[in-house]
Order: sequence, then C-alpha cells, then structure tokens
Amino acid sequence: MMRVLIQLALCSFLFFKPVSSQVKFIVDDFEGFANGSSEMKMNGVFAFGSIKVSIETHKGTQKKSPDYFGDRFIEAKTELNKDYGGWGKGICLSIDLNPDKDYLNFYVYQPSHDFGDKLKVQLQEDDNESREYEKESDDAWVYEQTLNSSGDWQLVSIPLNKFSDENSGGDGDFNCSYKEGKLLCFIITFLKNSKKEKGRINKDPQAIFFDFISFSEGPLNSTVSDCPENNFCNLGLWSAEGNSARFIDIATGFENMFKKESDKKLGVIHFFQPFAFDGGVTQNNYPSIERIDKVIEEGFIPMITLENHFVNLPSKVMRNDKKQPDLSDIINGECDHFLTNWARQIKQVNGIVLLRIFHEFNGDWYPWCISRNNNNPELLIKAFRHIYDVFRVQQVTNVRFIWCPNSMSVPQEKWNYIMDAYPGDEYVDFVGLDVYNGAGESKIWTSFRKVGIENYFILTKELPDKPIFICETASRERRSNESESQTKAEWIVQMSEAVKSDMSNVKLLSWFNERDYFRINSSENSKNAFLNSVLKNDYFKSGTDDLMPLIR
Repeated sequence: MMRVLIQLALCSFLFFKPVSSQVKFIVDDFEGFANGSSEMKMNGVFAFGSIKVSIETHKGTQKKSPDYFGDRFIEAKTELNKDYGGWGKGICLSIDLNPDKDYLNFYVYQPSHDFGDKLKVQLQEDDNESREYEKESDDAWVYEQTLNSSGDWQLVSIPLNKFSDENSGGDGDFNCSYKEGKLLCFIITFLKNSKKEKGRINKDPQAIFFDFISFSEGPLNSTVSDCPENNFCNLGLWSAEGNSARFIDIATGFENMFKKESDKKLGVIHFFQPFAFDGGVTQNNYPSIERIDKVIEEGFIPMITLENHFVNLPSKVMRNDKKQPDLSDIINGECDHFLTNWARQIKQVNGIVLLRIFHEFNGDWYPWCISRNNNNPELLIKAFRHIYDVFRVQQVTNVRFIWCPNSMSVPQEKWNYIMDAYPGDEYVDFVGLDVYNGAGESKIWTSFRKVGIENYFILTKELPDKPIFICETASRERRSNESESQTKAEWIVQMSEAVKSDMSNVKLLSWFNERDYFRINSSENSKNAFLNSVLKNDYFKSGTDDLMPLIR
C-alpha cells in the first residue's frame, strides 16, 4: 500500500521534467587553483619540454563569457627560442567513456598565432591495472587538432571515435570504464607551427590558454543547458542544534542570520540520528515524535539521516571495529528489535518524513561503507532492502526513502561503482548526493560543478525518473596562505549557477552548516554570496509549497 501511494503521488507531479547534464566528467575547470604556478603539482598538472604553466584570471583574455567559463584558466608559455613541449593533467580514475557517443572538449585561445596552429591531444589509459602508463601494456589515444584563426576563445569538441591508438602495447580497445581501464592522463603536445617560415625563430615567448577540459555525451554546447520551465530547487539545512534534538532552532538560527536581508524560509530541516549518542554500544536513540511533529507544524519537512553506528565512543572502543555493526549485522536481523521500535515511533509522526540510510556508502569512513564490507555492493543492497522491509512490516506509510552516495567514490575501484549498490526503484523514492569542497584534511580545492557533475550525470542517466536531493553540501574558506585563489564566496556563486543550469534535476539543496569553516557565515563575503546568489534568486524557493507535491 505504501508503494502504491508513493507512485500515485509521483505520477501526479505533472510538471516535473528530469534533466540530464551533457557533461560526464570534468578533467579540470581550474577554479580550484591559486593564481600562478604554486599548486600545479598538488593538482596533478605537469609541463614538459619548453613549456611553463601557470594559472591566470580571465581579465584581458577577450573572454566572451560562455556559461562554462569560470574565473580561471591555465596558461602554457614557451621559453625563448624554443618551440617544443606540452603539458598535461594526471587523472588515474575510473571514468565510463563511450567512444561511439562521447566527446573530449576544451576551450582554447592563443593571442598570437606564432605559437602554432596544431595540437596533439593524447589520452592514456590503463589496460593492465598497474595505475601507471607503460608502453608495452597500455594504449595511448591521439588526435591532431588544428586551431582556427579567430583570435578569440574557441570551443574544441572532438569525438572520441576520431582518436587513433599510437601505441601497439595495449589491447587496442578504448575501454575506460568503471569496470576496466582507468583514464590515466590527458596530455597536450604543441606541434611545430606549419605556418611558420622555415628557419624563423620566435623573438619572444608565446602563450596559449586552455579552460574547462571535459568529457560529454555528444558535443559540448558552448552554453549550459537551459533548465525546464517552472523548475525549482528548495532549501534545507543541518546545524549542530539537531544533535540535541533542538530541531526548530536549526530553522530559527538560519532565519536570524538573514532576517534583515531576506524572508526566505527553509523547506527541509535535516538532522542525524545514530544508534546512540551516549558513548555506549546500546541502541537507544529513538526519534522524538513530539519534536518532529513540531517541525511539521511549523511548516518544514524533516529529513532524518539514520546512522547505523554508535557515536561518542571512547577512543579505545572506537579502535575495535567489532563494536560497530556492519551490513551483515543489519541483514542478519541483529538490529531488528531497535529498527522495529524506531519504525513504530516514526509511524506516529503526523506528516511525511524523508529518511536517508547508509549515506556516503561509496566512501571509506563509515562502518556501512562498501569498502568496509568485503568490497561487496550486494551487501549494501540487501541491508537497505532489509530496513525498508522492517518499515513495511510495521505498515509505515509516512516515510520516503533516500539512497545517497557521495559525490566521489573512495577508493576508486571497480567494486565501488555506485549503481552496483542501487537497491531498486521499488525501495528508493529519491536519490541523494553529498557534494563537499575541502572536507576533512583535503588541501585540494574543487568547484561544485567539478566535484558533483560525474555522479549527477550517472544518476540522471540511470535513474531519469528520480529527482535528486543534494542532502549535504558545503565549502571551507580558503586558508590565509591561499589568498590568490578562488574564495568560498565565489564557490557559492558558482554552486548556484550549476544547480540552476546543467544540474537542474536537483530539487533540494541542503547546506551542512557546521560551526567552523563550513558554516554559511564563516565570512561576511560568504554570507553575502549565499544571500545574493541563493536567497535572493527566485529559482530557490521559500518554504515547502513547491517540494511538497513531489514527496506526497
């Protein structure tokens, strides 16, 4: 009965039109680099021969501002009197590329045509799974691109089936996918200028610029795909008040932050419920019906992340993995007593609850992650279905289940492909995605679009009828020694642009408002960016009126 009601509700949501991104993977958009050359090695960029590379801003480059341009690009410059060399970007990731459909894209601009009119583009793949390019074992796919003489930025889109294999050592098949052959490297080599007079030597160093190197299904459009008419995105938030069950304070704190500038309301209040908070290993943290009802009475939709682990354990206990339940414990019913009582509690809530379970399962930091469960995605599927069935037996009809991978799989292995862990349409109402910049100790800075677009493409391609919720997102501030680079405020602006355009199947954007560098108002500039690009933008709706027909 629960499934029938949900399907009828989704069918009644007539104006929903799923949107798939044309972009499959971004090699780099260079938004995360500091100006100059200091962060090249850290981000996997290298140069060879006569070439030196650095990061510049688009000021003075005759930028016409196609939507995929950000603020930064890479400049390759020759040394004096030399004309050989190139640059590249190490990748070493599992990327699903189809040579019959996909294109390699990049923007290029050279102020002076003395640099050269031809480029050799090379893609190195890993056939023997050694994670490094070996001539005797791997393929190197190449294409020579002739540049036009427009004197401005041009978009180059090359069909992958136009590439030829220049190395006889591999298997001769273009087989970069999630199940075999990693994409190891993208390399540009500058060929001698065919238009240059024989014996002529450049008197000055020459430069050429590149931006937004990506793969797409079909040729990349120069502008981002338009979103459907009547499209929208609602807003959600988590903050630390949820840890003490002060759920309404999550909304109050958000509203007070902007009360002088905006009256826009949250639609979703997000909070986490682990098995226990008290530092023990007894499952005892049941949802507060009264407090969740208050959230609904105040006009919000509760989104609960049920965490199948114990938190605040002493360090000596934390080191003992056996203290934390794994997927087999869920499947074998060892947590059924707790889960049954949990379902009975939530059944009494006077309204709909969004329930997220086993989130970020493709990471390596939770006891339910595939990497901690014999590298077996089937266990994730069985555990997810088991919890769903517990709720079904208790005839719970007011819960909508969210299946939510992380935006990046850690580690990048064939067994950690997200769709292999999908429980099935009959068990999943909405798909989620968590998108972070600078989580943990990471020093790598990535734009929202770069880190989120790959799994967004997969989800919209494989699950076209499932709206996407960004259940968690946030960015850290730039550190004091990273001042010559993109700011968190700029990151937020670009996040807004991405969600409104080629990621417009996102129906919920929920910020993870941690009380340090992730919080919205970690700086005045970041707060103002969120205010101006999100709260004052009509695309992001106030309250729940737009979202509610989708979840009923």
